[in-house]
This record gives sequence, structure tokens and C-alpha cells, in this order.
Amino acid sequence: MDGLFSDSNGKIYSAQDVYNSLRDIGAGDCGSLFIHSDVMFGSPLPGFKRREYLSTLYQVVERLGVKQIIVPTFTYSFCNNEDYDVLNSKTSMGAFNEYVRKLDGRYRTIDPLLSVSVPSALKRKFENISNHSLGVDSGLDRLHHLDGVKFLFLGAEMADCFTYVHYVEKMMDVPYRFDMAFEGDIVDYDNKRSRRRQVIHTQCGGVKLPPKYDYFENSMVEKGMLKKKRLGNKYVACISECDAYREIANNIKNNINYYLEEPFAAGDLTHIYTYDRTKGRITHC
Repeated sequence: MDGLFSDSNGKIYSAQDVYNSLRDIGAGDCGSLFIHSDVMFGSPLPGFKRREYLSTLYQVVERLGVKQIIVPTFTYSFCNNEDYDVLNSKTSMGAFNEYVRKLDGRYRTIDPLLSVSVPSALKRKFENISNHSLGVDSGLDRLHHLDGVKFLFLGAEMADCFTYVHYVEKMMDVPYRFDMAFEGDIVDYDNKRSRRRQVIHTQCGGVKLPPKYDYFENSMVEKGMLKKKRLGNKYVACISECDAYREIANNIKNNINYYLEEPFAAGDLTHIYTYDRTKGRITHC
């Protein structure tokens, strides 16, 4: 098969190589695949335009035979004092996820902070979600209640982008996060504008988060739950939703400070929003 990209050492990888890597980590052994992506595994070979490159990668994922491909299409629109247009608001989750959300036969949830894009076949399961982006009946909560879900990290690192940790933290009502409400306008599928209040579970003002959850990712690899393989300049990795939820919850039960940089004190638990959009676009919670 023709080459797709080359890594920093000049080695050329084909679409078949990508497919083989995804099969090796068990990405095809599930009913639904939730994909975090950062797909610059190397330099696309001459002749590959951006859309063609993304399309080829998507076709590789489709070849796995997974019934439902789901991607996060987060925007944090209200956090950035922006309206949320379900059809036109660009996601901050990368070019691959933006490509997928624009495909025909997709449904994007009406969530101005943490929307997800699902196949139209799942529309009924993801309609009328909660106004709490990490709470009961949120998009991630609906995902949790699907059968046979796996998370695929397609070039992205689990340690950097696993918002699912914050969903589990909300389900467990951890003391170091609090509910913060935002308001803004939503433009729906019928181009109708309406006012909405949306809530997210964010860190308390004095709490310090680690730069990344690399220690958690490493522990999942060591336990054999996160299957990980080098592909070009990056890695692909896969873990079941059941394993992820259980391990995140157990870590919190065993050590309430597990997902913090340092233990919190009572004085740290202030309900002050710590992200400042004047210092750059807010892209996380």
C-alpha cells in the first residue's frame, strides 16, 4: 500500500501500518470507539492534502469494523464568552475530530462546553442532554451507559487530554472541584437562537493540578489495561471505558489527592474560577 507519512527518521508508514497498529492495541474489539486525536504522526508524504490525509485516517478507523465512532467536539464556548452554534462552532479537539463532526450522518450534542459527535444512529441516546456538562445525563454520562465502549488515543496522550477523569470526579462529588455556571446563546439545528445556562465541574481556586496525568497513564500500561504502541513520532493507545471508570474511581477512593499536584487544604476549596480567557482561549476545565 502507498505511503501516508514519514517519521522524524525518514521511515515511511502506510495506511495499512496504521490499521495494523490499531488492531494490535485492540481498538477494533468494541461496539463504540471514543477517539481523542492528535494525528500528526509524522510528515504527510508529498501529494497528500490535509483533507485527504484526514479522510485516509478515518477510513482506516472505519476498517476496524467498530459500529459506532464517537469523537469529543468540545468548544468551551460560554467559557470564552462565545455563542455555541451546533453546526458551525469549531471544536478545539483537533483537525481529525473537526473532520469527523462535519461528515454526513453525524449528530452533535447541544452542549456549549463539552459537545460530542455521534453517528445519527445514536441520536436518540444523546438528545436532550443535561445542562451540566459533566453531570448526570451529560454526553459523557450517556457514553458511560453505552455497552462495549473503548477510548482510543489516536496520537493524543491519555495523560494530556482525558477529560473523562473530571466526569468521574463529578460522579464522586470530590471536594476539590465545584459547579460553575456560564450563560450564553445557542444556535440549534433549525438556526433558532435561545439562551442557556450551562454548568461545568471545575477546580477550586486554591487547588493545584499536575501538568499531566502521566503517572496515571503509566499505571494503566503497567496493569495491562491501556494497550499502547509507537506509530511514527507518536503513540496510539486504547483502554476500555469500564476499566477506565473503575480505575479512576478506585484511585480517588484510595487517595483523594491522586489527581492533584499536591494535597489540598481547607483554605484551598474556594469557589473561584481559575481560568482567564484574557490570557488565551480556554480549552480545558
